[in-house]
Amino acid sequence: MSSTPRYTHALLILAGMIWGTSFVAGKLGVESTDPFLFTVLRAVFSAISIIPFFFLYKFDYSLFKSKTLWGVALLNAMGILLQNVGLTQTTASNTVLLIDINVVIVAVLASVVLKERLNRRIVFGLVLGMVGVGLIATKGDLTNLGEGNFVGDMLVFMAGVSWAFYIVFTTRELKKGYSLLFLTCTVVMQTSLLAIPISMPMISDYTLGASGVLFAIYTGVFCTTVAFLLYNVGLKSLGATTTSIILLVEMVFGLLFSFILLGERPDMMTVIGGALILAAIMIISIKGLDRARRNRSVKT
Repeated sequence: MSSTPRYTHALLILAGMIWGTSFVAGKLGVESTDPFLFTVLRAVFSAISIIPFFFLYKFDYSLFKSKTLWGVALLNAMGILLQNVGLTQTTASNTVLLIDINVVIVAVLASVVLKERLNRRIVFGLVLGMVGVGLIATKGDLTNLGEGNFVGDMLVFMAGVSWAFYIVFTTRELKKGYSLLFLTCTVVMQTSLLAIPISMPMISDYTLGASGVLFAIYTGVFCTTVAFLLYNVGLKSLGATTTSIILLVEMVFGLLFSFILLGERPDMMTVIGGALILAAIMIISIKGLDRARRNRSVKT
């Protein structure tokens, strides 16, 4: 039986750390730059950073003809846009929690799209996670519905839902035998090509500071291109089930950086809601890891 290189786990942790910083970087970016302009800048720098891969390899450009991949890229672009706009009205720590709930949503979608089994554990995780989302968004008081923070929370939550669909449909496309590297590069470039024209008409302020450009470069190059490539190394070596645990690492780093760099201190309802979401993600992830262990036992 072949063993997985030890560095693979380190690369996955590094990817999770980078994604964890994306929430703080995005929050700081949209504080100094129009969120739609920030999205355009992030898309531009992401596209520039992915271009070398098209020349380093004998690239399969036929992937750009796939309507499904364009749809997947649209989901990714909408996730980025919703997150950036939502961050103008909510905290980075709330964004971490409300986006990472997509792990639970993915499990439910997989039962429909990928025909994976939906059992009581997944349903329980979904209910638990949705209760957590409700507590964070409303602070336990329904009179908060429609207020600024609630709107921001719902926008970033919808970003998480968009990425849940993105993950499931990307998984389905990978099962068709596409090269993981080629598909990733294609979708990253398509995401940029879609995000720019969608965001441009909605820009209301073209004022641009050095910090906005800096954070756009960081999120475009590192949080998009670099993190996805690191993640894909793990995905190829360990499989989707095992690497899904990386989102727990992303949550830990995201909340840590929000506290250290932004001084965000969650209220009691956010703590309770976050604990419910974390529990829901662990329930889904542990289920997947148990299944992976059983599969390895059968192979050996």
